[in-house]
Amino acid sequence: MTRIAIILITTLVCCSLLWCANEAPAADHTSYCSGMYNCLQEIPTGCSPDDCDQQADNRYSNEYCSIFKDLQARGLRSTASQGRQIYQQVSGKHRVEYTLEGTLPMPAEVMTYLINNLPFAAHLVNAYQDTNFEAVYLDRNKKRFSGSNEQLSGIFTTVLQNESQTNSLYHGSGTADVLGLGLRGSALFLFDFKETGTQEITYNARCFVFPRSAFVRSILNFFLFRRSIIGELERTFGYIEDSAMAFHRGDRAPIENYPPFSTPEGRQQIEEFQLLLQCTLGVAEAAPAPPAADTPKQTAQEPAGKLPSSHINHSELPLKTNHGAER
Repeated sequence: MTRIAIILITTLVCCSLLWCANEAPAADHTSYCSGMYNCLQEIPTGCSPDDCDQQADNRYSNEYCSIFKDLQARGLRSTASQGRQIYQQVSGKHRVEYTLEGTLPMPAEVMTYLINNLPFAAHLVNAYQDTNFEAVYLDRNKKRFSGSNEQLSGIFTTVLQNESQTNSLYHGSGTADVLGLGLRGSALFLFDFKETGTQEITYNARCFVFPRSAFVRSILNFFLFRRSIIGELERTFGYIEDSAMAFHRGDRAPIENYPPFSTPEGRQQIEEFQLLLQCTLGVAEAAPAPPAADTPKQTAQEPAGKLPSSHINHSELPLKTNHGAER
């Protein structure tokens, strides 16, 4: 159930990193061609052998090329317009990476559910933490979505996701106010998790931003700035873990007083999520009555979305948590 934590991190938390990019253009043509050739042994369309000559200011080390190889392994192709745009950005010599990894005591099915229901995850945190997160899908396929809170706002696209939905690639742009600096730009967010136990997953979150100069890059790598970004991620994890554990313990007062969960759709989402938790974590407490509604009683409805497949496990979710560690 703590899996709520990861969901919102994939979106709204990803946002906080996303916007530290400070509007940067794609890498120049020869940097793109040279990066693709030296890291992937690929000569992209529009590149000549001369374009692919190694650039004097770029050292094509394993560290530099690792993101190229990761993207290629995920299925990103330079022949697609979005793939070309992303490869052009990571070819830049001033890119900055933020990484967070750790372990969460939750089954994989819950994480998958929340990744596919970002607005619900945002509302759940708001109800318990009195925050102001927002996530809205912008298309029927739930591939594009907007996310925001008091200081952050942006629009993101799910570029690639494997069949089991454990490896995800997001790309987007937006604005942020960090340490008094108004920033805008684009970023790449990779979020992976795997189940390491019946009710445990390990995760790895990586965000790449693309400043336009070495000076801006030095700011983004500055200790206080970096700690501020990682701190936002850790706080978001904490918000969501606390909300998830409160839900699991049966504390429903915040939900009953939260307007979005008093609508027919909101009550249905709560019941759906409760059923998923019972199937994956066992029954921790008697199922509560749904929040009272201001509208007349509705007839029973079929669930809006298909629940992820899961095996029945009646063991109770441990309440011990292990927050992510910065790298």
